[in-house]
Amino acid sequence: MNQETELRYPAVFAPFFKPARYKGAHGGRGSGKTWFFGLLTVIKMLEGPTRIVCVREVQRSIRDSSKQLIEDTIRTLGVEDRFTITDQEIRGNNGSLCIFRGLQNHTAASLKSLENIQYCWTDEAQTISQKSIDLLTPTIRAEGSELWFSWNPTSRL
Repeated sequence: MNQETELRYPAVFAPFFKPARYKGAHGGRGSGKTWFFGLLTVIKMLEGPTRIVCVREVQRSIRDSSKQLIEDTIRTLGVEDRFTITDQEIRGNNGSLCIFRGLQNHTAASLKSLENIQYCWTDEAQTISQKSIDLLTPTIRAEGSELWFSWNPTSRL
């Protein structure tokens, strides 16, 4: 991002820039929550070396992940030169790393690769199982780490 880039996002998301262990946003399609967490992911990667994992309960392939949204955000911000995008991950030139995982078939042992993760974004969190939450929460334990959740309501109130 260059000095002239002005980030615009709905005011409702301003509190998400303050540190907190858990952050969550829910709303219907078109509410901007997924777009905002994609933006926040790119911002955190630009701020300095960090490790981010984007998870969903079911991710059969990288196409089921938030990767394309994050790539689109990088392009929209005009910061492509600060990232290397591969088939499976996004690397920042400053040492940042963003990876993508499905949780459904993981065990505590297989999640060990998620050590030293600073931020974990769970998209489509309305589908996440208690087992996955129980495995994920203690895995994301770096000092100051955050767990972000975005979800759609499952019914109208």
